[in-house]
Amino acid sequence: MDVLVVTMMLVLFIFLMVFVFSTALLTPLIGKRNLLFVLSLGFIVGLVGGTFFIVPLYDDMPDMARAVFTFSSGSPEVITVNMSTINDVNAFVEDAKKLNGVKDVQCNRITIKTMPFNIDNWKGSMEKRLPIVDADVKQAQVPANDTIILYLNENSNPTRLVNSVTEWLGLVGGIVVVSHQAEVLMTVEPSQVDDVSAQLPQDKVVIVNVTGPVEDQITAFKKNLPDRTTIVIICGFIGMIVGAIGLFIDSITQLWDKIRVWLALRRRKLK
Repeated sequence: MDVLVVTMMLVLFIFLMVFVFSTALLTPLIGKRNLLFVLSLGFIVGLVGGTFFIVPLYDDMPDMARAVFTFSSGSPEVITVNMSTINDVNAFVEDAKKLNGVKDVQCNRITIKTMPFNIDNWKGSMEKRLPIVDADVKQAQVPANDTIILYLNENSNPTRLVNSVTEWLGLVGGIVVVSHQAEVLMTVEPSQVDDVSAQLPQDKVVIVNVTGPVEDQITAFKKNLPDRTTIVIICGFIGMIVGAIGLFIDSITQLWDKIRVWLALRRRKLK
């Protein structure tokens, strides 16, 4: 939401409060009926203004906060994307490194799905031997009887790695590989996260999450925000307060004049 729209929303809400205040000024205080009328009017108008003018601004507050946090943060964010290794992972990594704001791109791990195998017989052997089968494998995990997770060393070659592991599984254990998916970590300047995300090929990759100092601050900020209903009710009470001020403006003015006179006399005595 741009500055012009924000300004218009705030001006319209203030205009509604001015309407409530003006109505209260034109309503003489004769008994409780007028008091209840003005307070009720102020509350209802406040609810309407809060619903249509303040809540839309409130919904955009995380994005506004993101802009502030991004400007003040010097630490990079990490975009995690998943992509099938049917696509050329190496080409994607090299292209992603050329995007403005990208500091580093690494394929972090590969998840291989297979036909079910006897996990009791193969778990220990796979976890021990796969890092030896291919030097790009930093660590291997077998969490289920159809899943193998390979954690990769830096600057590895995912496409070649998948081919070699697939061949080894077939030759040694007759295990058929069904699919394989790569996890790629992109280290990006905080101010460029949105632009970089928009330039990623949506037909090839899926953005899993974005992590880093800015995202942590946004998460904490959202947790501390009250819900939308609370904001609307607060706006209703603001309308009531504005109406009450309009009703008792004469008394408030007189009280303020008395306070000013008292302060002036006190200053004279102190001199």
